[in-house]
Amino acid sequence: MESFAVDFFVVGAARSGTTSLYNYLKQHPEVFLSDVKELNHFSQVESNDHSDYKTPKKGESYHTKIIKSYEVYESLFSEAGDHQKTGDVSPSYLWGTDTAKRIQKHNPNAKIIITLRNPVERAFSHYVMNYGVGYDKISNFGDALNAKQDRVWGGGNLYVAWSTYFDAVKSYYDAFPKDSIKLLIFEDWTQEKDETLKDLFELVGVAPHFKIDHTIRHNKKVAYKHIGLLNFIRGRFIKGAIKTILPENLRERIKNRFFAGGDLDLNLEVSTRKKLEDHFRQDVMQLQQLTGIPLLEKWGFINSKT
Repeated sequence: MESFAVDFFVVGAARSGTTSLYNYLKQHPEVFLSDVKELNHFSQVESNDHSDYKTPKKGESYHTKIIKSYEVYESLFSEAGDHQKTGDVSPSYLWGTDTAKRIQKHNPNAKIIITLRNPVERAFSHYVMNYGVGYDKISNFGDALNAKQDRVWGGGNLYVAWSTYFDAVKSYYDAFPKDSIKLLIFEDWTQEKDETLKDLFELVGVAPHFKIDHTIRHNKKVAYKHIGLLNFIRGRFIKGAIKTILPENLRERIKNRFFAGGDLDLNLEVSTRKKLEDHFRQDVMQLQQLTGIPLLEKWGFINSKT
């Protein structure tokens, strides 16, 4: 274990409530989370946005960075109090089976929090998000699944790969004691937030009965207007210049003011759902055997089997 060690990790999956968990956990006075929601230090993801690699500015908040330098990573926790437990919330940590080993090397006593969502719904939600912000320009989910794959983390379209959980989850079960891992099911914990947060606080070793405000909806899916203009602004040089001038919270307010439309209204076709359920069934079955959680029934895979 290194001289500095993060106490707990929320490792994913993407589109399974990690942003909400970040905001809930950050409210606890005995928990310290960086102002960068996703640090991506232990994963091997890459970004097409060169600004993701720039060192975060003190006092500014960011949704995503890719922190390559251990010194920079450690510095982001420098203001944590002695009484606080430090955490890292990065859903990319559930992509790739070597990440668990790197986290275990960093801190073999770390607590691991995994949140999983019905893989079909997670894949579709990821597509809806990408389509809504203009990263994915294909208006039919079934067609989007057959498109050329872009493996970049932010805006990538590996919808099926990022919903295939077993190998990644097993890598954490292999690297950490079972009692150091809390596996959450998105469909359950989002309906039982108070009890779930109490369990998480107990896991990481802070006062379990602190009351969290979880009335605000985080990471809401929206459809953006003027996508062509928005994508032009997202171009490397223009986006880089804007990021130099405006802090992220102000950029988000401007984007929501001038580009945000309304809720997205996209449909998951029955035939596409059936195809994905057939694809994921074996993976879910293996995950059920590993965890002891009746996932086939919980996610409706038994009833859908023909």
